[in-house]
Amino acid sequence: MDFNKLDKNIKEELHKEFSQYADILGGKNFFLKMIEEIRAEKPNPILNKSGTFHTSKAKLTLSKSMFKDTFTTLFDAIRREEKKGDMLDGINPKEYKNTMNMMRTLKSVNITVQSKDENEESFSFDILDTREEKKTKVTFTFKAIFFYHLDEAKKALNYKD
Repeated sequence: MDFNKLDKNIKEELHKEFSQYADILGGKNFFLKMIEEIRAEKPNPILNKSGTFHTSKAKLTLSKSMFKDTFTTLFDAIRREEKKGDMLDGINPKEYKNTMNMMRTLKSVNITVQSKDENEESFSFDILDTREEKKTKVTFTFKAIFFYHLDEAKKALNYKD
């Protein structure tokens, strides 16, 4: 997904959301540094058994720990969603079952990011957007932090009309 191809209202909403997150962490550079630190960690920090990961400026906590097979299915679904517009479009029955199980598992999971500064403010976001029935999507925030190139988060932070 390309931020520049999104609808104007969605761009403004994402800009506000990302700016708010950056302010909580102490600025744009700290927010971007957190994303870089997450990406540099191998294996992916979302797979920590405790569901917690520390960066230099923040502590990320999953409401429920994630297993490798769920993680792999999620990333396959993101790739399919990027290509075809829907994570369930054109998949075989076994993949469909795995994807539906992943969606049921992650529907209620959210990620909380808490600043390590003295104010200890925090923000949280869901992995899946389930507002529309039968149209579950992975949230842009999750994809920008864990999946997309860093430039997508920069575009959202620096967006101007």
